[in-house]
Amino acid sequence: MKTSFRSPARPSAFALAVLGLAACLPQQAAATAPNLGFNSWAQVYGYVNTSYSSPYLGNVSFTLNGTQDYRSNYSGSGSLTTGVATASYTIESGHGGLDPMYDIVTSNGEYGFHYDGRAEVASLNLRTQMTSATTDSSGQRVESTPYSSTYSYAQAQWSQGFYIGATTAHKVGDYGAVLVGVTLDGGFPALANSSVFNNGWTRLQASSSFTDLAGVSYTSSFSINTDSSDSGWSGAKTVYKKLLFQYGTQFNIDLWQYAGVGNNGDADFFNTGRVSSFEIPFGATLDSGASQAGLGSLAQLYGNVYNSPTVDDENTNWDFGNGGGGFHPPVPEPQTYALLLTGLGVLGWSVRRRRTTVGKG
Repeated sequence: MKTSFRSPARPSAFALAVLGLAACLPQQAAATAPNLGFNSWAQVYGYVNTSYSSPYLGNVSFTLNGTQDYRSNYSGSGSLTTGVATASYTIESGHGGLDPMYDIVTSNGEYGFHYDGRAEVASLNLRTQMTSATTDSSGQRVESTPYSSTYSYAQAQWSQGFYIGATTAHKVGDYGAVLVGVTLDGGFPALANSSVFNNGWTRLQASSSFTDLAGVSYTSSFSINTDSSDSGWSGAKTVYKKLLFQYGTQFNIDLWQYAGVGNNGDADFFNTGRVSSFEIPFGATLDSGASQAGLGSLAQLYGNVYNSPTVDDENTNWDFGNGGGGFHPPVPEPQTYALLLTGLGVLGWSVRRRRTTVGKG
């Protein structure tokens, strides 16, 4: 009796082609994300600093706080915005001799001070705007006064948790990276009186942190800064930063923006500071506190969100200090197209081989 043995079945060329194509597609995370927190706040405030010499008390300095406003939002509130925080404050000139403290601040009523601002976190968009004026008794702007200076700020911030679970390529506890792009948009409108300096400035800062399964804490931050004397400011700027995370461990990102002005200034960044892109590794799925809170889809919240080989490239920016911007991810991603072409090539070979076999029959 003759015994025949069969070799294990080999996958067809068509199956190999499908596998090549499937490698290009994002894979689902293996674990469900935990509850991720989200909160945001907006604030406007200002103050007047006064320094003078008293014949009896010597050098004296004090701060006079102006009006302020504070708004907030958080997971479970059901709101898409903090609401707009607004504050306006004025010390009028022309009232000397009625109040000794007023006389010191205003130089006996010769000068007046004013600021006005607003701030908001609308979904995840940071909006800040601030303006100020220091005037003489006729209402004309002046560069400075003998004793007092005013400073005012509008600021907005959100904080939230993020999560990337295990994938087919990475187990819980493995380390990975995401590449986050943030954009600052706004400018410094010209003052009506060009003889005084427009003293305004702004900052957009992103920071990340997490504690891994071994109890080691990691932090990183980067920022965009500009001011009214920055001749290179074009109205908007985007920077990118590669941030470390651990699969299966929550990591946190904060985004904070403020606009500040001195005696005379106008800083209008109500056009928003925001996350404009979020690259994650192949096979990964991103979840966040804001998406769980119902503030929008990932694309609505973080702009262009996609799986990319860039974050796994050792040559991209791993700077854990400030100044990690300036990296622009390549488009298109060559690895993605290589996998796609491999799949199509195998599929084409399969079709040609099948035609040859049929012809021989």
